[in-house]
Amino acid sequence: MIQIIKKYYPLGIAFVFSFLWLIGCSSDLSKLLYNQGFLQDDYRYGDLYRLSNLPQFRIPVEKCSNPALSKIKNSNLILLGDSFTEEGRIGAEHFITEGYKRYFVAADTNFTRLDTSKTNVLIIETVERHVRERFAKPFRNLKIVNSPQSTHLAKEKKGGEVDILKDLQEFEIPYKTERHESALFSSDFALSIKEAKAWFNWKFFDRTDSMVVVTKDGQNILYGVDVKNGVNSCFDEVSDDEIDKIVENLNDTYNHYRKLGFDEVYLTICPNKTSIVAPNIGKYNRIIERIQLHQNLKMPFFDVFSPFSSSKTLLYDKGDTHWNCAGKQVWIDKVNESLKKIL
Repeated sequence: MIQIIKKYYPLGIAFVFSFLWLIGCSSDLSKLLYNQGFLQDDYRYGDLYRLSNLPQFRIPVEKCSNPALSKIKNSNLILLGDSFTEEGRIGAEHFITEGYKRYFVAADTNFTRLDTSKTNVLIIETVERHVRERFAKPFRNLKIVNSPQSTHLAKEKKGGEVDILKDLQEFEIPYKTERHESALFSSDFALSIKEAKAWFNWKFFDRTDSMVVVTKDGQNILYGVDVKNGVNSCFDEVSDDEIDKIVENLNDTYNHYRKLGFDEVYLTICPNKTSIVAPNIGKYNRIIERIQLHQNLKMPFFDVFSPFSSSKTLLYDKGDTHWNCAGKQVWIDKVNESLKKIL
């Protein structure tokens, strides 16, 4: 038996590492294993819990129902968004438009086509912490591509046409360490071990993961980037001149995409969780209000800061940076109400 173990031990080790490598490379395999119950979603308790593993924030991310909506024909919505509106949180089923496309707002370049026979609406959604970076200059990350018969279709060297929408997508290495880490350490048993260590460090040494901050009363967990010094912080000073420049770039962005064929272009700035639940832990720069209330702003926007800051209930998941079902619905309702007026 010992000889057999010695003989096949290296093969077993190689198989395990190869399987983990395959999981890291294949999102399809990861999804299959997840759907079959072999893997668990390590974001199921929220991204902040995932970083901190503090047991008081181990509350499942809320699952939202999607009420049926009547669609308006000949309407198309294009959403440039970040993680607040990513697939799994927001989808075509949430909007009254007949057509819907969503692109990642932080991508260097996105390509889309406009059907000018329809009413086309563009929404640019960004979380508060990235406003200063994304609008330090006019936003141009969405390119409009003409019809398939246009000169924007390239020819392969061997013949045949290549759709620029596919051909110009950014190359991405498929391997993700998060996938195999999830396979090894995302079970409730593994999380319980992590929790014991995290709770001990927090309780006795006031130490947590460097990416999170727990409020002094222990009731809220915040994303460290929002709190600590830097351009992404809620408490980093923003001059009036910088606000003026951001507004100028927003107006330029608005005019640019209207000229390219969009019937309307909207802005959404999703508040950082810190800005809503703990704005008094520092001198809050109030960047959302200063942009939205600026006298020169021409770009229409969906204001969620006001209802979020006045809400008596938490509109974010307990262990997550993102909104819960109630918070998400606030934004969806504002979007659809505005769409009804222009479609």
